[in-house]
Amino acid sequence: MFTLVFAVASCTSDDDAGIDNKLLGTWEVTEAEDGMEVSIVAKFNANDTGTMATVATFGGEPFIDQTFDFTYSVDGDQLTMTMDGDTEISTYSVSGDRLTITDSEGDSFVLTKV
Repeated sequence: MFTLVFAVASCTSDDDAGIDNKLLGTWEVTEAEDGMEVSIVAKFNANDTGTMATVATFGGEPFIDQTFDFTYSVDGDQLTMTMDGDTEISTYSVSGDRLTITDSEGDSFVLTKV
């Protein structure tokens, strides 16, 4: 689940070559399995920064409720994010209101723009 929290994407201003402004904004994903539900909301700002909030519940009771600040950069379809001193490089694509992130282990996650 940490990889899902870590693997999310972004972008900067219209003046930056190669940046896809479709990534700017707020994206969300919720997954549920075996009575546990995890919701992640990621906001990508135009200044290479963002905020990610993670809430996990089990049996309706929250047991994780964290917010992280991060920085990011994009090069082609590669997203590099740094959060709490850790850096992760992922691949991303945007199709309509869907953002697909594939982490370094090959796991893919789909977030929806809100």
